[in-house]
Amino acid sequence: MKKTFRIGGVHPDDNKISRNCEIEVLPLPQTVYISMAQHLGAPAKPIVAVGDKVKAGQPIAEPGGFISAWVHSSVSGTVKSIAPRKDISGNYMTHIEIAVEGDEWAEGIDLSDTLVTDIPSDRAAVLAKIQACGVVGLGGATFPTHVKLNPAPGSVAECLILNGAECEPFLTSDNRIMIERSREIVVGAAIMKMVLGNCPAVIAIEENKPEAIKAMSEAVSELGYSGIEVMTLKKKYPQGGEKQLINAVMRREVKSGGLPISAGAVVQNVATSLAVYEAVQKNKPLVTNTMTITGDCLDPEAQHNYLFRIGMPLSYIAQYAGGVPEKCAKIVSGGPMMGKAISNMDACTVKGSSSLLYLSSAFTKRGEASYCIRCGKCADACPMGLEPFLLNKLAKHGRMDELEANAIQDCISCGCCQYTCPANIPLLDTINIAKGDVMRIIKSRPKN
Repeated sequence: MKKTFRIGGVHPDDNKISRNCEIEVLPLPQTVYISMAQHLGAPAKPIVAVGDKVKAGQPIAEPGGFISAWVHSSVSGTVKSIAPRKDISGNYMTHIEIAVEGDEWAEGIDLSDTLVTDIPSDRAAVLAKIQACGVVGLGGATFPTHVKLNPAPGSVAECLILNGAECEPFLTSDNRIMIERSREIVVGAAIMKMVLGNCPAVIAIEENKPEAIKAMSEAVSELGYSGIEVMTLKKKYPQGGEKQLINAVMRREVKSGGLPISAGAVVQNVATSLAVYEAVQKNKPLVTNTMTITGDCLDPEAQHNYLFRIGMPLSYIAQYAGGVPEKCAKIVSGGPMMGKAISNMDACTVKGSSSLLYLSSAFTKRGEASYCIRCGKCADACPMGLEPFLLNKLAKHGRMDELEANAIQDCISCGCCQYTCPANIPLLDTINIAKGDVMRIIKSRPKN
C-alpha cells in the first residue's frame, strides 16, 4: 500500500501541464546579476572587484558566516558593478553584475556527460568539496548542504530521504531531472549516504510521476548501490514538506521546534542530489538549475522546462519563452500554494529558482471573505495539527503569548487552511504576519 503523511493535507489539481517538456538549455544573456543572498543564512561577501575578468565556475563571493555559502560566477566575462539591486520581492540586495564574454569555464571542471560512479570514501574531503562548490538545498529553503550533511555530535542519521514529491501544482522541473538525470541523482544519493555513515536512503516520489518512478527505479537497479530504494507515495499536498515526508516514509514525528535529525532523518531534494553529484564527481559548482515555465495562461506548446544559469534576468527568460501572455494576471516564483508573486521582472534567477508561473485572474481572484462558520475544515487540513481558525482570531487581537502557546511557530505556510476555507478568510496572510511577530519575540529573548 502506498504511503502518505498522517495528519491533514489537501488534494489540489496537480496541473502538471509541462510534465512531458524535455529540459532545454537557455542561451546566455548579455549580462547576469548574481545575488549575494541566494541561500539561507548570512549573505555572501564579494571577493572580486569591478573590472575583474572571471570564468564560469570561478568563486566570486565567500560565505558570510557559518550558515552561508560560496557563490560562483555562472558565466565568463567582466565584472561591471557590485551594487544593491532589487530581488523578486522588491528588496535591495547586493548583486555582482557581469558582462558576458563567451563561455569559458574555470580549470578542472568536467562538463562531459561521462557518468562517474565510484564513490569517494573520504568524508571530510567530500564535505569540503560540497561546501567549496556552494551547494545548497534546492527544495525551497536553500540551506547550505554541507551543514545539513554534518549533524551535530550525538545526532545519528538513520535514513536519508530524497524528496522527489514535487507536490506543488504546475511545477515539473524535478520530475524532468528524475527522468533525464536519474543516474546522476542516484550517485549523488550514494555520496550523501557515505557522508552520513551509510544509512539507508529512500527516494520518495508521488504516484503522479510514473515516468520518474520508472527511471529512478531502473537507475537504482543498474548502479547497484546497496541500501537505496525508490518509494512511491500517494499524491497529497504538502507531501514535500520535510516533516510530512518524514512521517510518510519513516512513520515518525518531528517534535515542535525540532529538526529532522531529531527523528533520525536527513531530507534532501532530488535536485540537490544532482548538484552534489556534479560538485563531487565533476568539480562543478552550483551555477545551474532547472525551472518550469508554465501556468493556466499558457498554451500547451508554450510550456517549458529550462536549464538556466544563476543571475539570468527573469525578463530575459520570459522574453525567450515567448513573452508574458496578455491574459496573465499574476506571475509567481514557485508554485501557486507557497510561491511568491513577482513584483520585479528585472530580478534575476538564484540557485533555488524553480519557476515562472503565469496565472489568470480566474485562477488567482479571491472570493469575498465572510464570517467564520466554525466548520473546522482548516484544522482538518492543517498538516501540522494546528487550529488555523484560532490562530487567526488570536492574531487579530494581538495575543502573542497565546499564539506562541498554540504553536503558531510550527506553521509551515503551506496554505492548506486558506485553500479549504469556505468563508474565503485569508487565514494564511494573517497567520504569516503573526508568525513573523512571534518569531521575532522568541529570537529577542536572552539565551540561558
